[in-house]
Amino acid sequence: HYLGEAYLGGIIYYLYKGSDGLEHGLIVALTESTAAWQTTGTLVNANRTEDGSYNTGLMTGSPAATYIATLGADWYLPSIDELGLLYYNRYSAQKGLRAGGNTLLSGDADYWSSTEYNATIAYYFTFFNGSANYGSKPNTNSVRGVRAF
Repeated sequence: HYLGEAYLGGIIYYLYKGSDGLEHGLIVALTESTAAWQTTGTLVNANRTEDGSYNTGLMTGSPAATYIATLGADWYLPSIDELGLLYYNRYSAQKGLRAGGNTLLSGDADYWSSTEYNATIAYYFTFFNGSANYGSKPNTNSVRGVRAF
């Protein structure tokens, strides 16, 4: 596989060799939406910075998680660290998205992560300047699914 490759319904943006000796990676979805993280602030313990799949499974009352579920099995809202990887590998992701005529990552969007800070606040990643921030869960931000392989 290679960065920017269309694979499993998305674009590969990160590759690594796992402890099993096999190649693994992360794939970004071809489209995105906007949604609130949660309609009312409730602590769900989605506090892993590196495991969006785990976090997304805990998210309740979440328009963002509901949107991600429409993408199909194995898609999830990325953790704050997975969004950081997407930001730093956006060159390859954008090339693959553009080549397929898909929705490009926005250069000025705030993308929700699945990592919560507390009952009322969750982390998002600002693609304008490449920084992790946090905001009120009922706020509407961009939402982009990822999946691992």
